[in-house]
Amino acid sequence: MKHNRRFTTLLNFAAVMILFVIIKLILGIYNNRAAESLMTQICYNIMLVVSLNLVTGVLGELTLGHAGFMAVGAYVSAILTMQVLPENIWYFPIALIAGGLVSALVGYLIGIPALRLKGDYLAIITLGFGEIIRVLINTVFAPWTGGGKKMMNIHSYTTFDNAFWIMIITVALLYTLAWSRHGRAILSIRENEIAADSSGVPVTNYKIMAFTISAFFAGVAGGLYAHSARVLDPTFFNFNTSIEYLVMVVFGGMGSVTGSIVAATGLTAVQFAMSRLAEYRQLAYALLLIVMMIRRPSGLLGVKEFSLNWLMTKLVGTRWAAFADKIESRLIGKHPPSVIMPDVPEYAYDKKSTSALETRTLGIRFGGLQAAEDVNLQLNEGEIVGLIGPNGAGKTTVFNLLTGVYQPTDGDVMLMGKSTIGKPTYKITDLGIARTFQNIRLFKSMSVIENIKVAFQSRMHYTLVDGAIRTNYYDREERGCDQRARELLQVFDMEHLAENNASSLSYGQQRKLEIARAMASNPKVLLLDEPAAGMNPIETQELMETIRVIRERFHVTILLIEHDMKLVMGICERIYVLNYGRVIAAGTPDEIKNNQEVVAAYLGSPDEDIAETGEEAALHA
Repeated sequence: MKHNRRFTTLLNFAAVMILFVIIKLILGIYNNRAAESLMTQICYNIMLVVSLNLVTGVLGELTLGHAGFMAVGAYVSAILTMQVLPENIWYFPIALIAGGLVSALVGYLIGIPALRLKGDYLAIITLGFGEIIRVLINTVFAPWTGGGKKMMNIHSYTTFDNAFWIMIITVALLYTLAWSRHGRAILSIRENEIAADSSGVPVTNYKIMAFTISAFFAGVAGGLYAHSARVLDPTFFNFNTSIEYLVMVVFGGMGSVTGSIVAATGLTAVQFAMSRLAEYRQLAYALLLIVMMIRRPSGLLGVKEFSLNWLMTKLVGTRWAAFADKIESRLIGKHPPSVIMPDVPEYAYDKKSTSALETRTLGIRFGGLQAAEDVNLQLNEGEIVGLIGPNGAGKTTVFNLLTGVYQPTDGDVMLMGKSTIGKPTYKITDLGIARTFQNIRLFKSMSVIENIKVAFQSRMHYTLVDGAIRTNYYDREERGCDQRARELLQVFDMEHLAENNASSLSYGQQRKLEIARAMASNPKVLLLDEPAAGMNPIETQELMETIRVIRERFHVTILLIEHDMKLVMGICERIYVLNYGRVIAAGTPDEIKNNQEVVAAYLGSPDEDIAETGEEAALHA
């Protein structure tokens, strides 16, 4: 289906209105306060689970302190409505937003140090945070919170109506965020942090952003809870509460917003049904989770999203797609918004520089180990240059120095006459150095075209707000990005695979996709780390042609590491040979294959026909 943003928005709004009316009719018919209380609880639980899913599912970072953010929002909003603001429901939104903002601030402050850690360490820190919040509520903030006592008689401002619409706004914002350039960036970090960084994604910034947004909505949900329950007990916001919300995320599917909605609704109903059997509730949770992990290890929806468009397309077929396109064209009018193409930033390169990339006495030391020393490379614009040497010679280490993965202890790296030393990897990518990896690093749960779009990150400019509310500026840039990405896939003869999952591609296609993604960042210099590794002779020949096409079409300088001597000798204009972290030879292919030091250190034979017998020679290395 085409990009029908306005039609999809209209369809979703109509569905939400119908759902709201149905629930209100049911509640009106039965006039049951317990049922209304359940529906209200489902609303703020959905907010908590969807916000936690942003960090745990989409970002892929395990956090066990989400109840702490809920507690901050609950107490801040309750204190404001009871002790600061006039007793009037019209001030309730101010209290909710204030609770969310304080939670976001706490999330930001915790996220700065905590998100530099991974896995178990992050989980332990966030677990500790949840416990610290409870201690602070009981001690430092006791004059306002009541200390260890329950905070009673909170104004009953939360109703099903306001909880429902606040929940809808939250879900809509987080769902649309996930399908923007910011959402792609966050998802790419979950898939492969190193590849995301090398694609121009500022990893740390996006981690902190996701953590802060998640904390904000958890705080707002806490405010709704406080003014619904009317009683705040600090013992409620404990480790078990955080685990319950985490179970809902896992149950629905890590990364699926709609899965989180279904899981939160179902498990909250289970909680409510077993409210009189509280001692068995954890057992029921455990059994449900075990059954889910056996039947569907990835959760109800996995990383997929349910949508009305998808459902109607399945039910009606192509007629629905044609109908959607027709309505969209009428909503847009006769003059659709123009497309904004991702631009190419202009940097103040040194025009006097005669080389695209140059290293000067480059070196790095890991403790007592000198991994690279006195490495001097010079790549002229438009050249294809090889970097060869035995395993362990330091070739990938040099690539890591060039891209900022490692910071050198000696020397300098000059890109178009300007030093890149001290800049993070994503900045170096923005400046014009892109790379592939020895072991393929794709975002495998994302589609082929989404992999390419991630690398347009630095060339797109719409804001977080644009992405969340789907402004025209967002629409114009996204359509431009989609067009550019498809043009790039066409160069690599992969446009027909655009919607396929990256993990479904053959090995050779995955290699080509990784190169295409690197080219999407518009590099001046492309670094290829063993691009022919694992390829058969036919695929290797196709790769040689692809590299030539890239150089000619994009006017890019290429430095490649490769053990396939037939490829290296057949495509490179100059070659550098590395051994024990030092350059032992440099020259044309003919000069290198006749260099006795290179033969002794790497090639293993002075065979003059090395260009034809490169694969056998490499086996002797």
